Formats: sequence, structure tokens, C-alpha cells
Amino acid sequence: MIEAINNILPVIVKTLERVHDNSWKMDYNVHDSYELIFVKKGNIDFWVEEERIELKAGDLLIIKPYTRHKFEVISCSKAEFVVMGFYLKPESRAKVDELKEIYGFLNVLESISSRFYFFHVRKRSNIFFCLESILHEAKENKNDILLYIKCLELFIYITREINSLEMTKNYDYSLLARHIKEYIDNNYMEDIKMGDIAKRLFMSESTLSRIFKNHFGVLPKEYLLSKRIEKAKEYLSMSNLKISNIAMMCGFSSLQRFNDIFKKYTGLSPTQYRKLILQGLE
Repeated sequence: MIEAINNILPVIVKTLERVHDNSWKMDYNVHDSYELIFVKKGNIDFWVEEERIELKAGDLLIIKPYTRHKFEVISCSKAEFVVMGFYLKPESRAKVDELKEIYGFLNVLESISSRFYFFHVRKRSNIFFCLESILHEAKENKNDILLYIKCLELFIYITREINSLEMTKNYDYSLLARHIKEYIDNNYMEDIKMGDIAKRLFMSESTLSRIFKNHFGVLPKEYLLSKRIEKAKEYLSMSNLKISNIAMMCGFSSLQRFNDIFKKYTGLSPTQYRKLILQGLE
């Protein structure tokens, strides 16, 4: 049983927490192990070969073995960061595919041409708390078995995060943007809130807005208002409906808001617009 567990454990070369100011410099060096760097505070210029990556608080970077690298503190205040070196024993390396829940992130790392992979870690995420726990164990209790278990837990969380990021990269966001537009086109007369749409799509409102704008060039809120104004123009031009009814039919919460938005978009009040259209028809 113990031998089976040993066969899946990584070899932890080092787990260090460093604090440096911008007077500290580091020469290029190379390791025969993977290296994980997590920035807790401050800003760091990290150089991989001749490529510069600016890391800020919350960024996590993993570099492949035998990669020339160095880093410099560039923030005015001191920078705090965690460095972990590790590698897999041949027995573990042979079982990476079987142990993809733990070591799947290494498969992703090895599949890309870049010598590194980095992403941002949310402050209250499992990865963040796991790193804090590993540091505490390494400094205070120094129980090797528990330290290795915590490292496996960290690798599981990193694998999940990287798998999620890779799925996001491959997702067809143009299709999602078109679905959002179609929803607005069919429901502009309702009390649409972008936050509600975002929740149904399991994303933040800012992410939804960015996806929509990247595809259509405008924010979804702006598109919704322009859609409502275009429909209002149709009603004003082709019907004798009261302006208050048109406002309600186009999804505006009040006549005053309708008047304000309509004038902002057209330069005319709804009454002036209708009068102008009727004059043109005479």
C-alpha cells in the first residue's frame, strides 16, 4: 500500500517563500525540475529564455525543466512570492495518463510549444488556500507525508483550473454572442437585466459584455437600447398608439426614461419624431 502511494507522489525539490525589494537581481539559471512560481504581493518581471512576462499579485506560473529563467522585482514595495520545484519519478511519469486528475496539467504543459504556462489565481480560490497551507506545513510542522498530500491536492486544483481555461479557449464564443443577441431581439420588450442572462450562462456580467462586444462591437446594454429605439421608431411611424403605450411595449420602465433615451439616440423627442415623419408623408 505504501509503495503504491509512493509511486504516485512527486519529488518536491524545494518549497520556499521569498521576500525581495527591487534592488534584488537574479542571474539566469536552469533546473532539471518543474518550477512553480506564485506571486503573493508586488510585481515581478519573469524572463523565460529571452521572453519577458510581467507577473502581478495572484499570478501563478509553471515552467518546464531545463528552461533558462530569471526574475526581477519591479514594484516599488517588496514583492512576496512562492517558489516550488518538483519532478516525477519514472514510476509516476509512466502513470501520468492514469493519474490525469492529479497530473493532467503537466500533459497540457508538455503539449504546448511555450516553455511555460501561467494564469491568475483568485484570492479565495482552492489553489490560493492550498498554497498557504503548504507553506505553513513546510515552515511550521514539517510533516513530509502531509506536505506531499497537500501538494497532490494542489496539483488536482491546478489541473482543474487549467482544464477549464483550455476548454474556454476552445469554446466558440461567436455562437454564444449570437445566442445572446437572439435572446435580446426576441425579448427586448421585457425587463431584461444582463446580470440575469449572465447567471443563466454561469458567467459574470463583465465576461458576457466582453464576449458580446468582441463579436458585435457594442455592449449588450447598448444593443438592447438601440433595439428598443428602432422598434419605437416603427411604432411611431406606423401606428397611432399613445407614446406611453409605445414606451411600455418597447420595454422602457417609464415614459420619462423613454423620452430621455429616445432623444439621446435621435436628437428628437418621440412627439417631435412622429410629427416629422407625418410631415414627410404629407
